[in-house]
Amino acid sequence: MDARWQIVAYLVASILFRLAAERLAVFLKVNPSRHPARLNFGILRFAYYIGFPYIALLLGALPARYLGLVGLEQLHNAAALSAERGVLEQVRIALALLLRAWLPDLGQWVGLTIVMAGLLAAAWTLYRHARCFTGDEPTSSGVPSDTYNSVAFVTVVYAAVHWSFYRAGIWWLSDDLYLGVVGGVVLVCAEWGLCAWLGKRSSQRLIPERTLIDASLLITTATIFYYAPNLWLLIPAHWLLARLCRYLTPASLDLADMDI
Repeated sequence: MDARWQIVAYLVASILFRLAAERLAVFLKVNPSRHPARLNFGILRFAYYIGFPYIALLLGALPARYLGLVGLEQLHNAAALSAERGVLEQVRIALALLLRAWLPDLGQWVGLTIVMAGLLAAAWTLYRHARCFTGDEPTSSGVPSDTYNSVAFVTVVYAAVHWSFYRAGIWWLSDDLYLGVVGGVVLVCAEWGLCAWLGKRSSQRLIPERTLIDASLLITTATIFYYAPNLWLLIPAHWLLARLCRYLTPASLDLADMDI
């Protein structure tokens, strides 16, 4: 199969998997007694968020640099340089080579993360004031802080890798980073729209705050990636911006949750 069609097939399969999960979630809400007790949804989430990009990377359909895995090739060099020096020495050399590969992006990463944090803080502060002024108080998600702390980093990593996968696929197909970034945002938003339609949420009067949080993070992290295309650095930036949104809004931060 042609490499381009392979990428298209991976993207379509990922979207179909997400839509099937949405339909399953709707079915289980209507028929809770038919919940398959032995079905491990954590494995399904891992397959959806990590499995598709990993398979595409492993089979060589999608080069690592399109996913933002800068310096991944240095791990092989580290193993060759330290084959007889022990595991700790291999880890030290690998980290040194990775950091050297990341150095060109560090300055822009720090600056853009600060700028995006300022924009998010301003936007969400204005949003909260507008909701209070109109008397439409934001609804709290009711998610306990201990639950949030235990799952937030995993959901952030899942979302970052998943969004990077869609972005990388469009980037590879178009051979243009800008089109990849914009196309990735459009593809994720289209997936959200289809899931809302299948989940019968399209008739809601207002967009849920969780979706607004996801959208703001999607746009800000995509902007950071455009100027510093490094997924290793993007994940901590995503985490910091997500924490900021958590403090500024009462909504759940269950990013890109399959809701099953």
